Amino acid sequence: MAAYAAALILLALWFARRASRSTSDYFAGGRSLPWWAAGTSMIAASFASDTPLLVTGYVREKGVWGNWSWWCLGISTVLSTFFFSRLWHRSGVLTETALSEARYTGPNAAALRGFKAVFWGLIYASFAAGAGAILGLSKVTGVALGWDKTSAILLCAVLAAVYVIASGLWGVVATDVFQFVAAVLGSVATAWFAVRAAGGLPTVLEAAGSKADLLPSLSVPGDPGGFWQSPLAWLLALLMVQWWAWKNADGGGVLVQRMAACRNEKHAVGATLWYAVGHNALRAWPWVLAALASLILFPDRNDNEPFDHEATYGLLVVKVLPAGIRGFVLAWFLAEFMTGVAQFANFGASLLVNDGWKRFLKPDATERQTLVAARWASLLVIACAVGTSFLTGSVRQGFETILQLTAGIGTVCIARWLWWRVNAMGEIAAIVAAVPTLLLAPWVERQLGIPDKCFPFRLLFMTGNGILVWLIAVLATPPEPMEHLVAFYRKVRPPRWGWGPVARQAGEVQAERWGEALLHWLLGTAGLYALLFGLGWTVLGQGLTALIPLLAGGGLLGWLAWRIARTP
Repeated sequence: MAAYAAALILLALWFARRASRSTSDYFAGGRSLPWWAAGTSMIAASFASDTPLLVTGYVREKGVWGNWSWWCLGISTVLSTFFFSRLWHRSGVLTETALSEARYTGPNAAALRGFKAVFWGLIYASFAAGAGAILGLSKVTGVALGWDKTSAILLCAVLAAVYVIASGLWGVVATDVFQFVAAVLGSVATAWFAVRAAGGLPTVLEAAGSKADLLPSLSVPGDPGGFWQSPLAWLLALLMVQWWAWKNADGGGVLVQRMAACRNEKHAVGATLWYAVGHNALRAWPWVLAALASLILFPDRNDNEPFDHEATYGLLVVKVLPAGIRGFVLAWFLAEFMTGVAQFANFGASLLVNDGWKRFLKPDATERQTLVAARWASLLVIACAVGTSFLTGSVRQGFETILQLTAGIGTVCIARWLWWRVNAMGEIAAIVAAVPTLLLAPWVERQLGIPDKCFPFRLLFMTGNGILVWLIAVLATPPEPMEHLVAFYRKVRPPRWGWGPVARQAGEVQAERWGEALLHWLLGTAGLYALLFGLGWTVLGQGLTALIPLLAGGGLLGWLAWRIARTP
C-alpha cells in the first residue's frame, strides 16, 4: 500500500512542473488531451473508493436492479455525447461556471457566475468528495486495517492534498489512466475470490434469487401509498424524470473540465462516448458479482443493530483475498480515494479561482499568483470535504441527496443551449429554489398522505417546482441583449430551431444538425443499454440469452464510434 501510494505521488510530482506552467495546464491540461486519455480519466474518476460500496449496498438491500439509480443517468451521458460535448468545446470556457458570462451578460450573469463558483466549487465539490470518496475509504480501512474513522480520514486527506496540489489536471489524468487498469484488475480479483469462496456462480445465483434480476418486479400494489413505495414507481421516476432533471443533464461538472481539455471537438465527443460505455455498461459487473457472493458469506445479522451493507465490500477484501492480492486491492482503494478527492478538489478549485477570486477579487492576477491561489483553493475544498465526511453516515445517503437537491436544475441547463429566451435569472431561480423546495417536501408529503422520504414523489416534487420557478423567472424578466445572443450563437452554433429570432440576425451560420444528433442519441442509448443487459446476462450465467443484446449493443456503439472517427 505504501509503495503504491508513493508511486502515485511521484507520478503527480513528475507532472508538477508541467502543471505549473499556466492555469490552463493546471485546470485543463493545456487543452491537448486525446480522447482515450480524457475518456479513461472520466471513467477512472468514477471508480472512486465509494463506488464499490454504493453498488454493494444497492445489490444487498434491493438487488442488482437497485443500480438503476445511476444506470438511468446513462441516457443523459449519451445525450451529452452527441448534443452537448461539441457545444461545450466550441464555447471555449475553462469551467462550467464560466458559461454563465459566455451565455448571458450584465450584472445578473456576473452574480450567477459568482454564486455558482461558491455553490458548486466549494459546497457541492466538498460534499461530493466528503460524502463519497473520503467516507468510502474510511469504511474500508476501518474494516480491513482496524483504523478508526477519524484517523483514516485525516491520514488519507493529507495524502490527497499532496497529490492534487502538486499535479493539477495533468497528474490527475496520467494517474487515472494507470489506475483504470489497476481498478479493473482489483475488482475482478475480488469478484473471482468472493464467488469461489461462496461456492461458485450457480450457488451464488441460486441463493440470490430475485436479487440477481436486472429489473425489479413491475407489479402494481392496490393502495396509492403502496404504489409510491413500489419498485415500479421508483424505476419509472428514474427512467422518465431523473436523467434529464439532475444538474449534469447537459454534461456539466467534471465532464466539462475533461471536454475542455480535449484537442478538438472530435476528441471531446469520442471521450464522452467512451465514458458513457465504460462507466454505465462495463465497470460495475465485478462489484455486482462480489456483492451477490457477500449475501452468502456475510448474511444480515438478526439483532437490532443496523447492518452496514456498504462496509461488506471491505469484509470481502479482508476475508476472501489471499495475501499480496489483498494488499494490492487495498492499495487500489487508497489510490482511488485519492483520485476521487483529486477530481473534486481540482474541479472545485477551478471554479473558486477562475470564476470567483480572479473574476471578482483579483482580475489583474499574474499566472504565478493564480497558480498559488489554485493550490490554496484545492486545499480548502479538501478541508471542507473532511468536515463533510464526518456528517454523513452512508455513501448512498450522500449520492441520493445530491440527486434530489439538484433535481429541476437539469431542465434549465438543457434549455440554455436550445432556447434563446433563457436568461441568467432563470438559472439563479432554479438553483436558489432547490434548498427551500427540499425542506418543504416533507410537509407536502404529510399533507398528501405520501410516505415519508418517498423517492419518486420527492423527485417529481423537486423537478416540477424547479421547472415552474425558472420558467416564471425567465418569462417575468427581459431576455439577454440581442447582440450578445448573436455572438454566442455564431460561436457555439446550437440547433437553429430554438434560436429563431437570433438565427435570423446572425446570418449564415452552420448550426448543429438536430436530426442527426437526435438519431445518434437514440441509437447510442439503445446500444448502451443493449450492451449493459448483454454483459449483465453473460456475467449472471444466462448463456445464449445474452448473445443478441450483446452483439446488437456492440454493433451499434461500434458503428457510432466509426462515425465519430470519420468526422472531419
